Amino acid sequence: MADNGKVEMDVICRMETHTKTYCGKFEGYSLIKTLPQKTYIEIGVFHMAGVFWGIHFYPNGIQDAYLTLALKLLTETSRALVTKFEIILLDQKGDKGAKKSGNYSFSKQGDICLSHSLLMQPEKKIIVPLSDLHQHFGELLESGEGADVTFEVDKEAFRAYRNVLAARSPVFKAQLFGSMMESKMDKITIEGMKADVFKIMLQYIYTDMLPSEVEVSSEMAQHLLAAADRYGLERLKVICEAKLCDSLDVETAATTLVLADQHNCGQLKGVCIDFVSSCDMLDAVMETDGFKYLMSCSPLLLKDLLDKVHNSRKSN
Repeated sequence: MADNGKVEMDVICRMETHTKTYCGKFEGYSLIKTLPQKTYIEIGVFHMAGVFWGIHFYPNGIQDAYLTLALKLLTETSRALVTKFEIILLDQKGDKGAKKSGNYSFSKQGDICLSHSLLMQPEKKIIVPLSDLHQHFGELLESGEGADVTFEVDKEAFRAYRNVLAARSPVFKAQLFGSMMESKMDKITIEGMKADVFKIMLQYIYTDMLPSEVEVSSEMAQHLLAAADRYGLERLKVICEAKLCDSLDVETAATTLVLADQHNCGQLKGVCIDFVSSCDMLDAVMETDGFKYLMSCSPLLLKDLLDKVHNSRKSN
């Protein structure tokens, strides 16, 4: 039987006065079991009753996940042939175990008989459910039960748990458990952030993912990136970088470049500069309000950009 990556069996074919026995032993069964259904391995060819036969092994079955063996007539014949096809599985000690047999008729080359996918049941496995920790923590945040701190953001209140915030954010840890005055406050006001941004950030802190019911736009990704940088949420910061990278275009390139520079997003900054400096994009980008903003707020960044464009055009 299939166990510890190995399957062993005896295959016996009987016809008239002829008998052929094949002893099959397959190592690495756990690997070949990954083959798609209806995919077989030819494990034996033999001559019996004046014709050639082939034995095919389907590790993952044909119509289900059961192990299947097939006997196939490989040469032409002018008469009907009847054979008894018998498979005996061997246990770990090599003793005979489960048995499957039947009589089958063959009349032409290519005829095939199957063990009807009843050779062997799939290996029994214990299915471990996916982690639902994020779901429980999300429900905890939603209920607010036992919350010990309230944040007021843009006139909207959010109840939360100091320990959870401190475990996820070094900034919240210093703020809530350090020497800062917020450590003694039950209600803390957050300035410079919109309520919807803070809400999504809180959901990420509790669940390690962005809420599936909310479509995170490019504008929201920009605000979330700033919030993630503010509170030391590095993975959220990279998630936002990836979203902004995917939505990068002429209209957003300059503002995204400024944002990346301000919040030390090296990967996103490099993507923005490469985008503007390639395929003569600069002329179109220079017409946008974002580029005017770039010129006014970050002349050093503008110089880096223009140098990159100059070097790119020079090399071409």
